[in-house]
Amino acid sequence: MNRRIVVAFSLSLIIQAFIAPDALAAKPAPLAPLDNATVDSYLAKTRAYMKAGDAKSVLKIQEFMIKHFPNEPAFYQIAGEAQSSLNQPQKSIELLDKAQGLLKTNPHPRFGIPGGKLPLCIARGRTYCKMRNFSKALENFNEAIKLDTAGKYKMLYAVRGIVHLELNQKSEAKKDLEQLKDVNLDHLTLYDAAILACKLGDYQEALNFGKRSVAKNGEDPLYLGNCAYYFFELGRDSEALEFYKRAAASRKSKMSAYADYAWLEKISGHIDAAEPHARTAIELFPETKKTSSEDMNAWVNAATAYIVLNQFEEARNTLAELKRLFPNSKEYYRQEGRILKAEGKLDEALEAYSKYLANGEACRGYSERAEILKKLNRLEEAKKDLQLAKEKGYLPAEKEISELSQESR
Repeated sequence: MNRRIVVAFSLSLIIQAFIAPDALAAKPAPLAPLDNATVDSYLAKTRAYMKAGDAKSVLKIQEFMIKHFPNEPAFYQIAGEAQSSLNQPQKSIELLDKAQGLLKTNPHPRFGIPGGKLPLCIARGRTYCKMRNFSKALENFNEAIKLDTAGKYKMLYAVRGIVHLELNQKSEAKKDLEQLKDVNLDHLTLYDAAILACKLGDYQEALNFGKRSVAKNGEDPLYLGNCAYYFFELGRDSEALEFYKRAAASRKSKMSAYADYAWLEKISGHIDAAEPHARTAIELFPETKKTSSEDMNAWVNAATAYIVLNQFEEARNTLAELKRLFPNSKEYYRQEGRILKAEGKLDEALEAYSKYLANGEACRGYSERAEILKKLNRLEEAKKDLQLAKEKGYLPAEKEISELSQESR
């Protein structure tokens, strides 16, 4: 199940006993009324599959339930979300469309989901995001926000804001971010809000959201890794290293944490420490792109790891795939710029970085371009970039400007 959507529903009739999902799929049991205790036991085990992220088992149960209750939207919805978790967005949307159609003809089904159409709109919106059909995603998130009259689902503003950015609607995305400031949010919404702020180029706000998400969710490597990245972009490298170390210490650490950790160790001069993390990131690449095919960061992280290892041909091959799958990726140009800089092709590196920085939403990237301008002896332009980095919150900018001023005398 999508961990951002918690689905709870009550059943008055269900199968006679709870048995293993494989057996459910193979030998459907006759239906019979059950007492509340048995129903509660069945639901508890079903929710346990959801909590454990066992989408395959959830799907098998729902397929069985659909056979016995073909006109009940709840089971199609849960099956659709399971398919989405299994990276089958087309199958997911077909099931969710079926649930939506049934809910229109029967707004009060026997097996209801609290919230009615609202959680269904959320599920459809997220699945359309996976399909990169952002116009459809926006339609569903807009509908969900209208239905959320109590204002309970603040996370909708975070995910809608990200969709607005995908549709080049920056002003609307900023409005969504404003809805998330100065309010109490759960750790998942804080995580999404941090990503939205980062995509808007507000790295200090991203860090604020990120630190709050870590405070609420302990040592989750995903949250730690993202928070480390915000520290890195702001030039707070010692704090970034601390968070990357904490993320890498977990067996559940993500590819992104290893790749970014490796890069920071490399530019800090710790090559021996960087290389093992880069190799780990590359080892995780095949599985990561399989399970997160809608996320361009898998390819970005792989390219970063290859660059750390000076395997530039592999890095370029990965970037070519990134460009094909995600043609609007700005990060492509940053990674290409890093390769060209390492190869000493400074004019080409400068061109690549200029494309990366074209939308004005970067932070540390301005300092990185300033390094290239400095090597080209274009010191005044380098100072302007560092000033922009300073305005974005890049901590070492003042020191770098001072050092540059001394060199230009």
